[in-house]
Amino acid sequence: MTVEAPLHDPVCGMSVDPALARGRGLLLERDGRVYAFCRSGCLRAFQEEPEAYAVAGTSPSPSTGTPPVIDEGMRRWYESCSCCLGDAYPEIKAVLDEERRLALQPPVEPGICEVAEA
Repeated sequence: MTVEAPLHDPVCGMSVDPALARGRGLLLERDGRVYAFCRSGCLRAFQEEPEAYAVAGTSPSPSTGTPPVIDEGMRRWYESCSCCLGDAYPEIKAVLDEERRLALQPPVEPGICEVAEA
């Protein structure tokens, strides 16, 4: 039995089991890379604007552990589900939380995973 490592939905950042995504028709191959989506809305958003989400190198380098650059994709992930971003990249969430605090903005709303679980 082969166990596939979870993939991150490039739209919302949720961790997705590739086998479940495959069974639900939520896997997509583009430019030689496989993307998994947590729901059909994320798949549709990706298909409508793939260049906005298909960013190479958003995971830390295994050899250096260097975190990704805080780009527009990371900021969207933070806005849509900061708890999941915080699980994957706590240092980036801390930086973005501090940015909001310094700009006198309220904390981000609950993440989509928290809303889904409620």
